[in-house]
Amino acid sequence: MNAPSKSAFVVPGPTRDISDFAANLQYSDIPEDLILNAKQCIRDSIGCGVFGAETPWVQAVVRTVGLLGQAQTASAWGMKVKADPLGAAFINGTAAQGYELDDCHDQSMSHYGAGVVPAVLACTEGAFGAFNGKDIIRATVAGYELGTRIGNTVSPSAFHRGFHPCGLTSTFASAATIAKLLDLDTDQYVSALGLAGSQAAGLMAAQFGAMAKRFHSGKAAQNGIIAALCAREGLTGVRDVLEAPYGGFCSTYSSEYDLSFATNGLGTDWEMRRNGFKRYSSLASSQTSVDALRAIREKAGIRGEDVAKVRIGTTEMVYVHCGWPYVPNGETIGAQMNLPYTGAVTLLFGNAFIDEYSDDKLVDPTIIDLANRFEIYVDPELDAREKHQMRAVRVTVTMKDGTEHFHEQTYRSGHWRNPMSEDVLKAKFRDLAGRVLTADAVNEIDRIIDNLENEEAPSAALAKALQQVR
Repeated sequence: MNAPSKSAFVVPGPTRDISDFAANLQYSDIPEDLILNAKQCIRDSIGCGVFGAETPWVQAVVRTVGLLGQAQTASAWGMKVKADPLGAAFINGTAAQGYELDDCHDQSMSHYGAGVVPAVLACTEGAFGAFNGKDIIRATVAGYELGTRIGNTVSPSAFHRGFHPCGLTSTFASAATIAKLLDLDTDQYVSALGLAGSQAAGLMAAQFGAMAKRFHSGKAAQNGIIAALCAREGLTGVRDVLEAPYGGFCSTYSSEYDLSFATNGLGTDWEMRRNGFKRYSSLASSQTSVDALRAIREKAGIRGEDVAKVRIGTTEMVYVHCGWPYVPNGETIGAQMNLPYTGAVTLLFGNAFIDEYSDDKLVDPTIIDLANRFEIYVDPELDAREKHQMRAVRVTVTMKDGTEHFHEQTYRSGHWRNPMSEDVLKAKFRDLAGRVLTADAVNEIDRIIDNLENEEAPSAALAKALQQVR
């Protein structure tokens, strides 16, 4: 009996359409602004990962990977540790999401850098062949474009069901990245996405106080590599993984979904352009409030100690994501994911960056007292706005003398409609990486990424610099 041809198993639909687009994507197809954007995403993810390397949650993953005795072919960032590509991607993906500093695609509510960049750098360091800078950029763009589009199909419904988007859609992004790196054909690409969908996972309850939230991105980076490699070796995945009415990704994870987000404007209206970056060390859903409170603080010259109460009107998504009362539980994540705490430190110290989440501040009575005076509520008018405005806030600060100050913020700093400049992004990278690496290493990483499209073997040089710890 003759084996059926591949074409006998072709399932037309969104999964195949985006796979065909990505499989045929050439470097010359990528607009110049997205080449710059890809380099920004790589630099930002590396900076976040280097800083996150020393955190207890990342070090727990490092010890776990070490216990597995993997071949040492790929480098962990910000430490003198090597593992196989799966282990390195697991470590670096966890680190990149390790302190709530990593990039964010607002509509799909996911952080693709932590899934994409650790995977592509681990796989290009030598284990799977020689790759130049253009190969890395092309794979990165493919991963972001497919990851964001797939994420949009189920957002925010999957989040409201309790799933963490980083664990879900960054798995697809990583698979799409490595599938492009390995030059899989359309059929193999379909399988890579199908295998990614079978591994997509992550529970939002981790936001209330568990190291697991950072681990989700590490697993996404790792699982995407597994999906792409298995597809190359002939393992088939669900061929209609996005649209299958029973057991498909969208139908399983989301009560409401829109498959048109996967394909509308494919190849012309690039969704990667709507990826943004973070200015603060908290979840993205609290950062419009940080901007608003900083604006009030600066304009009115107020002191946090003189604030009687704060009311923040926002969307249902923000309310669910971070509007709950702050209760210290010994976990940094519990403060970083909490709007009252984040708002309180902003009013008291003028920022919500790394130093505002130190262990001593998590239990500071002054911060807790002010956090307890925050009221977060759903504003129906804001809640009815388009998805790109899902983090809009209206903030009213009432002082102890009765005076009130108001500010409305629609887009957080770093949102694609309120972007951070190249200079600001570079300064963020140099700040984060410079806390762990030598000055020469930081300069070398910056140089390589600036010139990435012209680099013949960038990953080995990046790996060397990334292990030059101070």
